[in-house]
Amino acid sequence: MIYNRKIIYLVGFIFSLTIALPAYINSSFLSSFVNEKFVGIVYTLGSIGSILALLTAPAIWRIIGGYKFLLSITLLNILSLLALILVKNAWSAVIIFIIYFSLNILIFFSLDELLKIFSKDSATGRIRGMYLSICGLAWIISQLAFGAVLGKFPLRIIYLISLAIMLLFFTISYLCFSDISDPKYDRMGVKKYIGKFFKNKNLFRAYGISFLLQLFYSWMVIYTPIYLSLYLGFSWKEIGIIFAIMLLPFFIIPFQLGKYADKIGERKMLMSGFTIASFATLFLFLIHEHNLWLWALLLLITRVGAASIEVMSDAYFFKHIKPENEEFVGVYRSASPVAYILGPLLASLVFIFIPSFGFIYLILGAFMLYGIYLSSTIRKSDI
Repeated sequence: MIYNRKIIYLVGFIFSLTIALPAYINSSFLSSFVNEKFVGIVYTLGSIGSILALLTAPAIWRIIGGYKFLLSITLLNILSLLALILVKNAWSAVIIFIIYFSLNILIFFSLDELLKIFSKDSATGRIRGMYLSICGLAWIISQLAFGAVLGKFPLRIIYLISLAIMLLFFTISYLCFSDISDPKYDRMGVKKYIGKFFKNKNLFRAYGISFLLQLFYSWMVIYTPIYLSLYLGFSWKEIGIIFAIMLLPFFIIPFQLGKYADKIGERKMLMSGFTIASFATLFLFLIHEHNLWLWALLLLITRVGAASIEVMSDAYFFKHIKPENEEFVGVYRSASPVAYILGPLLASLVFIFIPSFGFIYLILGAFMLYGIYLSSTIRKSDI
């Protein structure tokens, strides 16, 4: 079991590299095909595709098993990356990106379920914290590489490097996961298990917390690179450095907080995380100058809050499900695509009324304040 967890940690690290390298250039890549203010709509379409994929994934998973499911979607992911490298026109770019975006969500779903199979409830926080720390390290390394070297290359080269790493992910998965024994999964219809999920107060609360965090990520990932590059004049090399510093909490914080969650629960740390993230985001609204270290520091503080929320939210959720509840994992992870649907749509509406691009941070910070209240509703009996 420990060996299998270590392999999942390894492939989680590798997959995070493939996601992290293009994550902050996706919006700029898409803006070379469509107007920058419509990039969010493409993310919305990708998120709708992700939700549909997550709703159908449990049924396919039960039929073919976790091993074949992971290999199948990984191969499709590789083909979608190749298509992004070769794409020439706007419609093709949009369609391929939607497929690529949806497949990434399914791979996250697969790794979540495999890790749950090899986890004990008493150590969920520690195991999830370790997993998130290792994945966070991949994000830091990718941004350091981007800032030092890769930022000088055309955007399509970044996708090519991501494709090469994805081939390594497939190879390790093919060699190491063939002997996985799938548990006896629940067999419920989509409507039934969604209803059962949201009737459970703990799962419903975990979803709400995750949704707020993913809404935060959606605005930050889509609009911060555009704001820094087009409005404040940062180069991609400078942005790579800023983001590498910004992501440090995702490596440092999760494991330590995961152990903390196993001992005393998640309530206080969730409240603290939302407080830090919300006030730091509100402060970004006040900063309008081209100052690399100031932006790096403030974005770092926002991610201290976000990293705390992420590990506590996951620990809280996975303590309340069993390995055979793979359909609940899909519902929980749908918070991300739902946020990527509502977030860009909301941002597009906001752009109609706000006087400047930077106002998105004021509004986002206000949204995150609600997370403090939501986290405070957790009781000792819920842990």
